[in-house]
Amino acid sequence: MADRSTKFPDLLRRAAVVAGLLISLLMVVRAQAGGDQLNLLARGWLLAERGQLVPYGNPLSSGGDGPGIATTLLMAGPLAVWRDHRSPVVLIWLLHLAAWALLDRRLRAVFTPWERAAFAVVYWLNPWRLEASAFLWNPNFLYFFGALHLATAFDQRERPRFGASFLHLIALGVGAQLHPAMLLLIVASLLLWRRGLVQVHWGGVAAGVAVTLALLVPWWQAVQAEPAIVAAGEGFPFRGLVWVQPLLKGLSYWLRYPSLLINKQSAIFDFTALAGAAVDRFLTPLAKGLVGISGILTLVAVLAANVDFFRRRFAAGARAAFARSQGADPRRFVEDYAFWCFVAAVVVFAAAPTTPQSWQAVPLFQAAVVPVVFWLGRRLASPASATVARRGLVAAAAAALAVQLALVAGGPNFRCGGRGGVTFPLRASSPMFDQLGLQRTCPWTFDVANEWWPDVLPEE
Repeated sequence: MADRSTKFPDLLRRAAVVAGLLISLLMVVRAQAGGDQLNLLARGWLLAERGQLVPYGNPLSSGGDGPGIATTLLMAGPLAVWRDHRSPVVLIWLLHLAAWALLDRRLRAVFTPWERAAFAVVYWLNPWRLEASAFLWNPNFLYFFGALHLATAFDQRERPRFGASFLHLIALGVGAQLHPAMLLLIVASLLLWRRGLVQVHWGGVAAGVAVTLALLVPWWQAVQAEPAIVAAGEGFPFRGLVWVQPLLKGLSYWLRYPSLLINKQSAIFDFTALAGAAVDRFLTPLAKGLVGISGILTLVAVLAANVDFFRRRFAAGARAAFARSQGADPRRFVEDYAFWCFVAAVVVFAAAPTTPQSWQAVPLFQAAVVPVVFWLGRRLASPASATVARRGLVAAAAAALAVQLALVAGGPNFRCGGRGGVTFPLRASSPMFDQLGLQRTCPWTFDVANEWWPDVLPEE
């Protein structure tokens, strides 16, 4: 019995990893490009094709543009190797695979065999993460930088290390250039350091800061010539405390990420091109029903897991919950990491001047799954609940695969046209569209007056 109890979770974990890899590869092949994608591709194409360095990232929802050249470099590198709009997507896919390797290597010593299987389902096979691994969007890079943040913090729980401190700062500095949501992990790092949970090597920190600043120099020079590229800053500070709804919405993603309740924009299904209108009328409500039912059921489980996590944390009172942890026990560190990431979320979302959106909590993804894995681990280990928990975990894995297959076949990011499709008329044209295969995989309409155009791409 003991041997079987070890073999089955290992088999489930391996099956989940392989299934996730295969589905995400299929998603990469079918990936399409919309407005945000064209803005990103334009930055990379201008550098790879014409040697023109755009010193700032995509336009931000709060106004202005993301600082630094990290976005341009990450776009141009893959395009220099393969002139196709999916080449940066391949980089994202590889980074998600690297994120899994970073986390699994550290957490295999923390988790039991069943917890490792649960982590493979809740983190790796998660539709939120899997979809993000296979289409071009700057928040999708943050899954890797979040994993690097946890891995390098874990490596410094006992003593300071130059390499870990350097990479930790790179995760924060480069990640923040890709999207300002990395502020969540910047605050989390300060809390972890202040509570003595990580031991900092100041030489590594200095080297990481130096690299980050070097990537910001061209942007700073551009700001002197064009101040409008600096983020404008809408709303007002601590809006989340005045109007509680923004704070609650931001924290709701802590619960939604480990569940199957995916973003409503992702769930705009259309299977017409793949199976015809008659089949679409059957498959679309079926897919929506699957997302709704599995999403609600798993959300209830995630809520129960978090109630258990915080009940245990505060069992000895608030003073003990926020006290410094003694020693460097790996399992206790992972619990502390998740707790202080949640505290960072409360601080940042309370101070945020605007209402948080689903992509603005992505850096917390690896922390948000921890309470669920620990809760499942206890239920999977208990003779009274093991059978139900194991069946539930397998059912969740099957439902996750079904949701992902629906996304591959009919999700808006992986098909050309249809309901909620990503293409729309453009007011001009550019050689970029032919060189990167955009006209081959999903043709765009050009030269339509008063329509949109990528912000840095010349109109030709």
